[in-house]
Amino acid sequence: MKKLPLAFALSIALISQAHSATVFSKDGTSLDLFGRINAMYLSDSAARHVKGIKNKGSDDNTLQTTVYSGIAGRSQISDNVYAIGYSEWIMPSGASGTEDFITRAQYVGFDAQQYGTLTFGRGDNAFYTVAGVTDVYQELDSRVNDHYVFGNYQPGLVMYSLSALGWDLRMSYQTAADDVNNSNVNIHNGAAFAVATRLANGIGIAYGMSYYYLQPDKNQMMAKEFSPQIQKMYHLGNTEADLNTAYSLRPTYKIDKGLSITYGNFGEGLYAAFNATITKYNKYTNHLYSYEAVLNYAFENGFSSTLGYGMKRFDGANIISDLTFGLYYSFNPNFKVFAEASFDISSKPDRFYSDTQIRRMALDKNKGLIGAEYSF
Repeated sequence: MKKLPLAFALSIALISQAHSATVFSKDGTSLDLFGRINAMYLSDSAARHVKGIKNKGSDDNTLQTTVYSGIAGRSQISDNVYAIGYSEWIMPSGASGTEDFITRAQYVGFDAQQYGTLTFGRGDNAFYTVAGVTDVYQELDSRVNDHYVFGNYQPGLVMYSLSALGWDLRMSYQTAADDVNNSNVNIHNGAAFAVATRLANGIGIAYGMSYYYLQPDKNQMMAKEFSPQIQKMYHLGNTEADLNTAYSLRPTYKIDKGLSITYGNFGEGLYAAFNATITKYNKYTNHLYSYEAVLNYAFENGFSSTLGYGMKRFDGANIISDLTFGLYYSFNPNFKVFAEASFDISSKPDRFYSDTQIRRMALDKNKGLIGAEYSF
């Protein structure tokens, strides 16, 4: 869950953590440490949905603990320019082997204050300005927006952001990346931009666009990754001829265009957000359309609640349709408890996804979890 003072205007400068501890500060240089530990009891379908629980094979409910930790540094170069660095990791108890330590975001760069921030590394690309306004749940975000098909964070990014005169501009360039989001999809390059503004009445508006050019497929691994969707939309079977046809129709690029509207600041009383995105894969028979809305209210006594609905459509069918609730209580700034539940609303994932994908992502299942988190 990302708490942002201006939810749609995401600076890629060094992120200030609410519970960070400054361990060094001298002569314009500072180093902060931050982190959180959570424990959750999840239904089987929720466990398949939550990041950090890898390759779950059983159909049982489970207890999962996860540590999020990070460092953030800042050093003054001149009167108006700072060198910055940021790194954040996940250590999930349910992972194994090389997955025990997962990098979330990691970059270095320059903060030139009124001239903007330029960073290099792994993070949210510019389109997150649109998609991220509804990214407010602890764990059960619906992820209906096709922005997330390549993961929460993208590697190999050059990122620039600027806030001036009531406007926020964000641009990113995607260099080559292999096996994005633990798949066989490789990105050759890409780019994204977003522009956002905040009106005097508290309403925020953002528009963004992202483009990905996929690498040439030398060994048919990417074609195999996309083939279940291709087979569904072209009504192909499993014969050798049909599979060859599905492989030949592998998309070579992807474009997202989206708009978001927000009201208020998340975590400060009433917050409402809506986004809509249209996604084009070349060689797909239809566009993908995603819509998501959330309503959150944070009380002064530490309680907060969230209600949201997310829908993803393809060829006239709701391939994802989820109603999600969240309830949270903070005993103090460091410790909170939470409960979240997501209910499937007559979705038809089989119109787009394979049976294996539906099971792996628990797309047509109700989900629930309860948990506690300690921040430091």
